[in-house]
Amino acid sequence: MSRYVLVVVMLLVLAPTAAMADSVANRLGASVRLGAMLPFNDDFVKGATGTTASFAVGGGLMYSFGDLIAAEVEVLQMPKLDVKSGGVKSYEASITDVSMGVQLRFLTKNSIVPYLAIGPDLITADLKHVNGATYSLDWTYGGHLGIGADWFLTPGIAMNLDLKGVYAADGDVLSGGASVSKYRPQWFQSTVGLRMFLPEIF
Repeated sequence: MSRYVLVVVMLLVLAPTAAMADSVANRLGASVRLGAMLPFNDDFVKGATGTTASFAVGGGLMYSFGDLIAAEVEVLQMPKLDVKSGGVKSYEASITDVSMGVQLRFLTKNSIVPYLAIGPDLITADLKHVNGATYSLDWTYGGHLGIGADWFLTPGIAMNLDLKGVYAADGDVLSGGASVSKYRPQWFQSTVGLRMFLPEIF
């Protein structure tokens, strides 16, 4: 019961502070995030019949040119995806996504600021067979579409929810520097995180 009382007290303390959230125009923000990704495309290797979801962790920087437009760059790592053949794990994969883009932000009269996001992505990956053989996905390019929201707890700190779909072109799966197959990364990701904004710098 004491934990529930503590949560209620924290919300009561934060509520009046959140209502005073300032503009983030001309401010630099840093984010950390954690969540999950669900691959759309299972054929990381020929004969694969399924790829499990993975947790995702990362962070990045955001700069707001005004109250409506912001630019961001983030790096997200998906460190453990089990690739299965016939329902049996045959490979373990990890994916790294370097994401750039812009946000169209919608000001509201409360402390929650929703946004739409779009931009390009650079993606690479590593793949390891259960017998120890290793492969890598050469850098390939793609893009993302997403929606999200920042909930300002203070003028400089916001909780963040981000939902995003990522699509990419075929990349070469390499073994010893030679291409042995192709893979097209595609996934949906959902993350929560924390943004911290510096005071106005320009």
